[in-house]
Amino acid sequence: MIDDQLATHQTIRKSIRVNASSAAVWEALTLPELMKSWMLDSEIEIVTTWEVGSPIIISVQAESHKADFKNTGVVLQFVENSVLEYSHLSSLSQLPEQDENYTLIKFTLQQEENHTRLELDLSNFPTESTYKHIEFYWSITLEVLKRFVEERYVQLTTPL
Repeated sequence: MIDDQLATHQTIRKSIRVNASSAAVWEALTLPELMKSWMLDSEIEIVTTWEVGSPIIISVQAESHKADFKNTGVVLQFVENSVLEYSHLSSLSQLPEQDENYTLIKFTLQQEENHTRLELDLSNFPTESTYKHIEFYWSITLEVLKRFVEERYVQLTTPL
């Protein structure tokens, strides 16, 4: 068990091989209509321009959750087909909107022959429960994202 002070200094790094181009992975990470397909099993709305410094807002309807909630943050890096980083704070945490309460989410894509190496770095967890939730969510969701991209990529590249 880690305490809240230690949680802040923890970093989670996950890496996965996706059998698709970096452009296909990038689209899944940045196009709201595609993000909806792998992020959650609830109705969600994603609002952002992806400009560095601009907000990202993910609103979630309460279908499979006890209450509606909203994830907010700011785009920190956006290098097409390469790096996407943003901050993240869920209204479920009930933490004030202060910099130290935002977790950092960073995706790095690297094209390797006929697949993409997707690295996910997660850092700055304001509480132990935030750390545990985000670690659990991304251990499952990264696999869901991989499957989604690979299935979509095969459909797009298979001749009719």
